[in-house]
Amino acid sequence: MEGLILFAVSISTLGAIYAMLCLSLNLESGNGPLWDLGIVSFFGIGAYTYTLLTADPALEQQSFLLGLGLPMWIGAIGAAAGGGIAAWLIGLPTLRLKREYFLIATLAFAEIIRQLFANENWLTNGVAGIYGLRQPFKSYFDAADYSYVLLALTLCGLAFTWYVTRRIIASPFGRACKALRENEPLAITAGIDPQKTSIRLFMISGALSGFAGMFYVWYNTLIIPGQFVADLTFFIWAALIIGGIGNQRGALVGGFIFIFLHDSLRFLQVSGEMAVAFTSLRTALIGLALILILRFRPEGIFAERPVRFDLPALKREARDA
Repeated sequence: MEGLILFAVSISTLGAIYAMLCLSLNLESGNGPLWDLGIVSFFGIGAYTYTLLTADPALEQQSFLLGLGLPMWIGAIGAAAGGGIAAWLIGLPTLRLKREYFLIATLAFAEIIRQLFANENWLTNGVAGIYGLRQPFKSYFDAADYSYVLLALTLCGLAFTWYVTRRIIASPFGRACKALRENEPLAITAGIDPQKTSIRLFMISGALSGFAGMFYVWYNTLIIPGQFVADLTFFIWAALIIGGIGNQRGALVGGFIFIFLHDSLRFLQVSGEMAVAFTSLRTALIGLALILILRFRPEGIFAERPVRFDLPALKREARDA
């Protein structure tokens, strides 16, 4: 029973990390006009930035840049800044492209970043990665209880991401992003600059994805390029589609549902032959869930709610002002 509880805590922690990425993707692709296939690149940049800033200097058998041993909060700022700056750099040339070409460009950028992580040994220790990374506040708790502490920290990060994305969506900037999504020519006539609005949105989403990368480092205590493959982007998209694109609750719930479907079979004790079959079955479960959602509820579990304005009340407020 204790093992089942620890397993549930572990997948809940991972589900919270996925939910952060879903909220970030929903901000730019659900509320905004940007369909992004490179979110894993900002996730990885944030994770590596945090690691290089907070890790101890490289040992003899390792080789990576920096290793400054800085405090956790500086690493958190650096992770978000790294993701945001990377989004700004890739957004400048690519946001002028049409949607399908922007998708291809972001996917290519994500693969370039992964190859950079894998091949630049002086920067990231290559495919061997960086390991033995510290988890925050671990010295203050028993090792057996730390998984609960990590879950609490990750849920705090999720709550922060939820708050930020919700405030942005409700702000005039968020409404401008939604206007561009719905009808760009009409939004331009209303005075919205699509290039400036899109680059700001892309940078915010990249910063939130980089921030989530910090929690992924805490969860794994190591970082390797193989953790940031393109499959992760498609996993996040699948989670968002299951939950409901354009809906905050859908993005939140979708991350947890995806992880439950993907990882729940790992707890079962089976033979080596059956383990291979169960690995394929995990992917099949995700595919089945997507088929059922698209067939019976194409807008996701939580469909996007249209925004309704009380025009008489707005007119009264305008007269009173």
